[in-house]
Amino acid sequence: MLYVALKGHDWTYNIEDIVRLFLGWDKPIYINELMNELMNEGLFLDSEVSETQEGYFVANTLYKDGVVFSKLNGTVINENELETIRRARQELKRQLYILLSKYFNKELPWGTFTGIRPAKIVREMMDLDMDELSIKEKLRNYYLISDRKTQLAYEVAKNELPILIKTSGPKKVGLYIGIPFCPTRCLYCSFTSNPIDKYHDKVKLYIEALKRELTATWELISSKGWQVQSVYMGGGTPTSISHEELDMILNHLCTTYDLSSMEEFTVEAGRPDSITPEKLEVIKKYPVDRISINPQTMNDKTLELIGRKHTAADVKNAFYMAREHGFTNINMDIIIGLPEEKLSDFEYTLSEIEKMSPENLTVHSLAVKRASRLKENLDEYDLKIKDAELMTDASYLSAKKMGMEPYYLYRQKNMVGNLENTGYCKKGLENNYNIQMMEETQTIFAVGAGAITKAIFQPENRIERAGNVKNVDDYINRIDEMIQRKIDLFSTNLRLKG
Repeated sequence: MLYVALKGHDWTYNIEDIVRLFLGWDKPIYINELMNELMNEGLFLDSEVSETQEGYFVANTLYKDGVVFSKLNGTVINENELETIRRARQELKRQLYILLSKYFNKELPWGTFTGIRPAKIVREMMDLDMDELSIKEKLRNYYLISDRKTQLAYEVAKNELPILIKTSGPKKVGLYIGIPFCPTRCLYCSFTSNPIDKYHDKVKLYIEALKRELTATWELISSKGWQVQSVYMGGGTPTSISHEELDMILNHLCTTYDLSSMEEFTVEAGRPDSITPEKLEVIKKYPVDRISINPQTMNDKTLELIGRKHTAADVKNAFYMAREHGFTNINMDIIIGLPEEKLSDFEYTLSEIEKMSPENLTVHSLAVKRASRLKENLDEYDLKIKDAELMTDASYLSAKKMGMEPYYLYRQKNMVGNLENTGYCKKGLENNYNIQMMEETQTIFAVGAGAITKAIFQPENRIERAGNVKNVDDYINRIDEMIQRKIDLFSTNLRLKG
């Protein structure tokens, strides 16, 4: 447990960002100055921020059983007020990281960086005309990021930059369609996902509501003169519904929308136990040029443990079935750090995927989400945290072996090993939607239960959101309200960045 006394600031969020990396779920306990004087046992942090003529003075001292373990201080020079405060907060995190890293004798791959978009920091430095060497030196020496993650962040920023330039424009928007059903709910899942066998009677009602929202959304998009650049159908697992039901949605979309400006269309086939020849034929009828078939692991024992009712052989069968139906851009998702999996298990998964040679590989680090069964029963599972970083290194090398480059990157809280999610692909097959969604550079309309529309406003660089309810029954019964939320969001005359 860590006790903290704050002097001159209340930046608890920044402190907890770093403390979480070393102490997990345990939050620090904040104490007052009187208690400070009585602190003679345990781990105690004295954290001070004060404003001087030169700028903000930041100082942190770590005590162990009343004795100074280590202390750091520094002054952030005043430039402009907002930027100086931002840098002072970063300096606070940096000092705290160094102190705790020394105390626990533990260095973390992403150092002080706790944000979800590492490549964005790199692009900001690129915008300042910093060269590759200077950028990498700052990532290592200031943010204390490891050599491997420094290289990954730089590669992603370099690879996504021309795509962001190409796909950004005042009239371009993306569209997300959420299908909140799955064959079963996975152990780690926190998404809007409902077992299809229990919700089958709700599907047609859901589709009718979804069609209404799709129509209203197109009326809004077209009234503004915007163009749909990318479409992404996810969930859940869209292919968990029948091929007739899938056809209803895709047909309504393609007959309602003007998709002449669309550059890509992804459907998450996702679970191999939901893929049939009939569903692939339906998808192929429409301008879908990318699908996902997601094994997560190629180890049958793990698949059973995480609640996926299919085998590794089913993954292969679904993959080659898709190939036979003419799909030439297939993504596969895998997860680092699944319960009980060792490095050798993960390497086996990679070797099996290399044999199939998909065009895209998305590597997720397991995130322990509050709404998941995994979080509720965490003590029951062995997460091989020490192997996790070696797994990310192995996936990087495997992707390179298949001729892929990293093109998007994001991080989440409570990830195994404080790692990352990385999208790899063969040249020219980058998924624009993924980049735009994560980098928040394009307005994304989202329809369906749990879907969140994200509007990027210019020139004030402001982001506004309109979320739909997650519960399927609520979504069906309150569809008019979901539609009105979007109308209200875009009622402003401010220009959108699209």
